[in-house]
Amino acid sequence: MEILPGDASDETILAAVRRWIALLAADDVEAAVQFLYQGDGAGSLAASASSLRACIARYEPGEPLRQEPARVTPAETAGGPFGPIAEVFRRDDGTVSSVDFTLPVNGEWSELVAFFDAVNVPDGLALALRDAYVA
Repeated sequence: MEILPGDASDETILAAVRRWIALLAADDVEAAVQFLYQGDGAGSLAASASSLRACIARYEPGEPLRQEPARVTPAETAGGPFGPIAEVFRRDDGTVSSVDFTLPVNGEWSELVAFFDAVNVPDGLALALRDAYVA
């Protein structure tokens, strides 16, 4: 599990999500699962590589996106007709509550959004994948 500083900036948090996406793009789904928080309250979506793979495979890109089986690709090279969603949400006290981030699929920013919860862990915070669906 990657542990981020408790006072991490939005950019630090979004960079962590991009590192997670890079693992998926490299087809290292096991490492992507290990990157995430797996303790109490963690979603079942990222409990195993097979469940995460199945979620991504269920996504069917709609027009005007490329019509091919879904495969997560590097965020740095994503293009297409949509722009990415990359939002960090904070509580009134400034602590991170959640993160929404569009997944790049088949070289394009897709409609598939990963929803993360920020979980306090010893020495900082970790990301728990709550869900991923077309938003």
